[in-house]
Amino acid sequence: MDASDEIGVTDGYIVVFSVGWVVRGAKTGQDAINIAVSEVGKRVGSTGNQVRTVDISVQRIGCNSCGIGSDALLLVSETALVGLFLEIEVDAEDSETAEKIARREVGPHLHNTPLTSVDIAPAD
Repeated sequence: MDASDEIGVTDGYIVVFSVGWVVRGAKTGQDAINIAVSEVGKRVGSTGNQVRTVDISVQRIGCNSCGIGSDALLLVSETALVGLFLEIEVDAEDSETAEKIARREVGPHLHNTPLTSVDIAPAD
């Protein structure tokens, strides 16, 4: 046990969740993306004190045959499903605890939205 363990110092971890966000009333794909990022940003902007930052980005889907990527977005009849990544930097002792903290702090703000963990890594 080193000195940092004795005084309860925690490290930073980045937990990445994949989230599918439904947007209604979007006229274009870019409108849907803008609305999704804005809505999720408003909801996760008031997380607890163990969360340092939350970054939101649009997921990308690659085509296996041509190699071209596009945004993870499906728009039908002004209703869209937008794939987002939430990169959440938290204070935690280990990666397992980091994921639990991220779920506890962000999950309640995204009611009935599954959070799929795709990566957990130490913060730089």
